[in-house]
Amino acid sequence: MNYALFKEKLDSLTFSQNYIVEGSESFLEKVSSELIKKVLNPDDEFKNSREIEENTHPDLMIVEPERNNISIDSIRNMIEYVQKRPLDSKYKLVIIKGGQFLRTESSNALLKTLEESFDYVIICILVDSRYKLLSTIRSRCIFVSETDLTEVFDYSEYGKLLEILSMALKGDFLAIYDSKNKEYLLGLKEDRNFLPLLYDFFKEFYMFLETKKDSSNRDILKIFKNNVNFDKEKLLKILKSIEIVRENLYNNVNFQLSIEKIFITILR
Repeated sequence: MNYALFKEKLDSLTFSQNYIVEGSESFLEKVSSELIKKVLNPDDEFKNSREIEENTHPDLMIVEPERNNISIDSIRNMIEYVQKRPLDSKYKLVIIKGGQFLRTESSNALLKTLEESFDYVIICILVDSRYKLLSTIRSRCIFVSETDLTEVFDYSEYGKLLEILSMALKGDFLAIYDSKNKEYLLGLKEDRNFLPLLYDFFKEFYMFLETKKDSSNRDILKIFKNNVNFDKEKLLKILKSIEIVRENLYNNVNFQLSIEKIFITILR
């Protein structure tokens, strides 16, 4: 979910149960403050404002890491806290700061709570990158990302990549196995925009097929129109494949094998 849509839903007091918010410290602070205010103090009452500021509001729990670790005891305390219904508000709100410091044991305990969440509980995990969280945790949360707020891709700088993608969508295996194409793709290893742009391309393609509305980007619109019969379910598999590769690369998995995996999903 991009920030604008998230803000729109907050303003209408429409909440999801589980959020993951990723981005810089300033962005995380901004989003968590807005969420706290809308969930616990939508009418801007002085008493609630003071309790939120002093971290004494009975329906707010903030979990923070100690020495770069969110302990299993912290998560157990949180689980006990959410068992009881809210006192002053419609919801109980839990903010978990530094989600990247959740270890395996505490992650598994948190996962159980996310799976069996109460309708009066909202849990928000703040993290610098969603890929530092277990995939099972990610699958049960709505994402709010700073990247979605600020990043606009310039496809004109990736003409060769668009050419390769056009070949792959037509089922041409030279897209990945031609030596020059392979050399180009491997040269993108240090380009931090490559995988986000690739994900954006297929997300835009899916939206084009779903809505029949033209993309505002002419560089990719022509490719979309030349592939109007492409399988939408396959696009979802491609997007999932890119997400998995992004996670694996964070854990230092081989770049070439990872890129081949994405293109095999496209070509299959």
